[in-house]
Amino acid sequence: MGDFDALYASLSEDDRIRGLEFERVCKWFLENDPVYSHELKRVWLWRDWPGRWGGDAGIDLVGEDRNGELWAIQAKAYKPKYRVSKKDSTSSCRSPAARCSPTGCSSPPRI
Repeated sequence: MGDFDALYASLSEDDRIRGLEFERVCKWFLENDPVYSHELKRVWLWRDWPGRWGGDAGIDLVGEDRNGELWAIQAKAYKPKYRVSKKDSTSSCRSPAARCSPTGCSSPPRI
């Protein structure tokens, strides 16, 4: 099994393409990680989510938890040693893991 540095190194040099590749990696992780796969019953890329209300809304993935609540998720393909700050989250929902619907977003009770 490889490590995150090797995974990151295998992504495209192009920032836009690397971001799209990383979104797919995050989707796979959320679907297969023992914690998140138990918490979330379905994960979509934003562009594939049936409830999508527009183009780039600052949301990369949407997860549906076991209670039917939706989570807006951002995936950031920063360099492995970069420390992500709250300011880095550009979602219109103001949270990298907010619950969301076409009428608005709110922070989940736990992240």
